[in-house]
Parts: sequence; C-alpha cells; structure tokens
Amino acid sequence: MKDLVWVGIRNSEIEYSNFIDNSIVLYGDNVNSLQNKVNKRINHNNEKNYDFIDEFYNNEIIKQVKKNPNIKFMYYSQIYSFYSMKKLGLLNHIICLNNQDLIEFVNNKFKIKEYLKDYVPVLNYIYINGEDYNFDKLRKKYGNVKFVIQTEEGSGGAGTIVLSENNKKDIKLENNCKYMVTKYCENNIPVNIHILISQNDITLLPPSIQIIELLFNKLIYKGSDFIAYKKIVNPKMNSKLKEYAFSVGKLMQEKGYRGILGIDSIIYDDEVYFMEINPRFQNSSILLNKALQENNLPSLQELHYNCFLNKNIKLKAFDVNYSSYINEYGVLNRKFEVEPIEKLDSINEKIKCENFSYLSTDIYNKSIKKGK
Repeated sequence: MKDLVWVGIRNSEIEYSNFIDNSIVLYGDNVNSLQNKVNKRINHNNEKNYDFIDEFYNNEIIKQVKKNPNIKFMYYSQIYSFYSMKKLGLLNHIICLNNQDLIEFVNNKFKIKEYLKDYVPVLNYIYINGEDYNFDKLRKKYGNVKFVIQTEEGSGGAGTIVLSENNKKDIKLENNCKYMVTKYCENNIPVNIHILISQNDITLLPPSIQIIELLFNKLIYKGSDFIAYKKIVNPKMNSKLKEYAFSVGKLMQEKGYRGILGIDSIIYDDEVYFMEINPRFQNSSILLNKALQENNLPSLQELHYNCFLNKNIKLKAFDVNYSSYINEYGVLNRKFEVEPIEKLDSINEKIKCENFSYLSTDIYNKSIKKGK
C-alpha cells in the first residue's frame, strides 16, 4: 500500500506481506532498523533499553512525516501505537487503531479475565497485594501445588512467575502491586489462535502450540509450533478451542473491536482454559503470513486493514506447516540481556542450528528436552 510504513519489532513481520514495503523496526537488515544503525541487537524486553528504543522509534517516525505529510503507520501493537503517537501529536497518522479505552481493557489481563469468565472456562484465581504475599498461606488454602503469579500487563512471559517450594525464598513481589494467583497446571498444552474481527465477520486462523520454557522462575515464550498442534491436539480439544475463540471474538466485536487479536489458552484435564488476549500481531504471525502467501491469500496486515474498512473477510481453508524456534537468550547475571533470534522450521526440514533450548521433534510426545 502506498505511503504506508510498518512499525514493529522485526522486519520479518512483513517479510511475507506484499501489502507493506517499508518499515521501522528494531531487528533486521533494512535501513530503518535499530539493529542496522547500532550494529547489534538490543533486547526490547529489558527495561533499561526502553528510553533508547522509544527515542529511536520517535526519531524515525518524525523523519518519515517530515519527508511525506501523507504518510500513515500501521503498528505491530495497538496499545504501544496509541501511547507513542499521542505523545508525538501524530495520532492522525495511524491506521487500524481501536478506541483507547477498549484497547486498554482488552490488554489488561485482570479485567479481560474477569469479563470473560462468565462466557468461557478460566482457571480459578485470587488476587493478592505484593506486601501480603505469603507462600505458606497459599499452600494452606490450595494444597501442595505450584502457583503462577501474574501482573496486569506483560508479554512473552514478562510478568509471569512460577512459585514453588523450591524457589519461594527467591520470589520478591513489589509492594503496592496487585497480582493474580492461579494453580500451576502440570503438563498443560499452551496454545494460541489468531482471529480477525470486522463488522460482519469473525475469522479464525489455524492455531499453534506455544513453546514455553521455565527460566529463572518465569514462563518465557520460546516459539510457536503449528506442525505440533496438528499432531498433539485431538479433534475434541480443537473444536473447543475454536468454539471459545469464536465466542470471545463475538464479544469483542459487540464492544466495537476491529482487526487482529491473539488469544492464549491452555489445554488441561480435557478442557480449554482462556488465559489472555493480545490486541496485536503475534510472534507467530510471520508463520501465518508465509502460509497465506503460499496459498495466494492476503497477508495478515492486509486482512487487518480490511477489518477496519468493514470488508467481509472470507478465506479458503489453508494449512500452516511451519514452526519457529528461538535460540538461547543471551544471559548475564540471571537477566536476559540479548534479544533472541528466531529460526524458521518447516515440516520437511531439519533445524540447521547447533544449540536450541529444546528439540522440536520431542514436543510431538508432549515433552520438551534440552539438547542439540
């Protein structure tokens, strides 16, 4: 699309999209990437880098607007786009943006779960304040189990802690901060599904398994596997996931939401439990785009745009025979210092990489192992 720039994390997000040619991103070999400008990858999940990254985005956006007053921007994340462009006074240059209150509501893990618990299954939960955290009290109430503790916001595992007998002394919660506590479900299968919402349509895209690894007491996203989903998830759970996703989509549609959404759930004990909504594109969007392109279908970016034009979103059925795997994080002093690199794997290829934090083949047997 003429005069349209993608603002995202990785240039690979539009690699298989013919809808957008130009981008402002953190990672990639294109001219307008932070990686290209500073000659290294800077972790966007590390708080110490936030100001530097914001400054990079702002400078590049202002340059583009000065060069072309008609230019428009499509963002990877709606919540970030609103805050960023409002600060710059350039909200009129964004396309595909929902109402601020609606985006904040959908993005809030606590509020959205409170709202959806009457419509789809969710795990039982309680709230605690950081200053009131007491492991023994939790055990007395729930028994000898592990717990998952979450903050209101965060992605990729940031803000999600696993609490157990072994690490209870290491967990420090912030005072004056509210946390949601649920039981940790052993041997669950974490899944994700993209949906597209227009005025008249709710379109479900092929689901994937999320590769999650426990690192430093946090559940960290390590990749997506569309191939494994078809191998592991039985028809009954697949039907339930899609039924609940459609219900969530219908509720969001009635609230006026338009465009792409990612829904995270877990399959556990013969049920699908809703976890959270991401009002943005996903790490796995690149895999869907690759499959869409192979089937001569519009990219997610174009479909997202069409949702805001209230066009009918009709897609023929297609398969996604790809998975993405994230290389080991660079780690320093038990903190993630280097942004990981994703590798693409197809159903007919073996991964050509020396070190991964898990083996892709073993997930088909519901296990994830370390190794080469």
